[in-house]
Amino acid sequence: MPSRFVRPLCLFRALAAASAMIAFTIPTVQAAGSECSTRGADIIRQAYPDAQPVSKRKFRIGDETILLPTDVGNHPHELICKRWPARPELMLVAAPLMTSQSDDGNTGDVELLVLESDSLKLKQRLRLPGLLTDDAFFVSRVALDTAYYRLSVSDLAFGLRIERRGSSGPNPFGETTLWLFVINDGALRPVLDNIVVAGHQGEWDTNCTGQFQSIERTLAMGYSSPNSYSDIMITETKTNTISTVGRDGGCLNKETKAQTVRHLSSRGFVYQVPADLKRIE
Repeated sequence: MPSRFVRPLCLFRALAAASAMIAFTIPTVQAAGSECSTRGADIIRQAYPDAQPVSKRKFRIGDETILLPTDVGNHPHELICKRWPARPELMLVAAPLMTSQSDDGNTGDVELLVLESDSLKLKQRLRLPGLLTDDAFFVSRVALDTAYYRLSVSDLAFGLRIERRGSSGPNPFGETTLWLFVINDGALRPVLDNIVVAGHQGEWDTNCTGQFQSIERTLAMGYSSPNSYSDIMITETKTNTISTVGRDGGCLNKETKAQTVRHLSSRGFVYQVPADLKRIE
């Protein structure tokens, strides 16, 4: 490969890898594990009594289908199961309910389920319409996030992360979005909606010249008050890279970084996410 191609391609790959790493390699973010592999069919039958097996891995519920996970890799349209480390008596499940799937796009919802870990008795459920519907960007990964999101003395949240990517070579794009949920008064409800925690995008000539941006956001919980949830401290790191052709014909990269800290407060018991922190629709 000619040297002028190496640096921009490596840069693009690094931006994509950074986005994926922030979203999915921390220990608390995991895809479908042994619980889904060994008990997935029982979980589906418990949560969806009318489910009919179509194949060894696929179940149909009316016009929708659910896939059991394979042992290799992660597929965004497969069942995801995870015991909640902070509450091991509970199992968290993200069930992809797909109404259509093709190379041109997909249509589907995610339903979150909370079950008793041992008996698989269903305790709570919450349907999230359209989260697996593709448009300009395709859903490339889904994961449950059980980091220790302590919102108050009584409420502990868990998260759902969804990664989306674009397919354009000249305009690379990827982002990971986080939702948070709590079990309160016997119901499962969302408390934080659609905040981008990692992403990358750019525009280049596919040879060298171009500009790339990446962003990483980490969340840290603050102190709570009796009438509201904890403030969330968001540390945001933005990296801008400009690539140009040097005198020797090689590709030169100039990188600048900026870090800011923002505070996200709740109104009552729901966080209001500013529009500039939400994903592109």
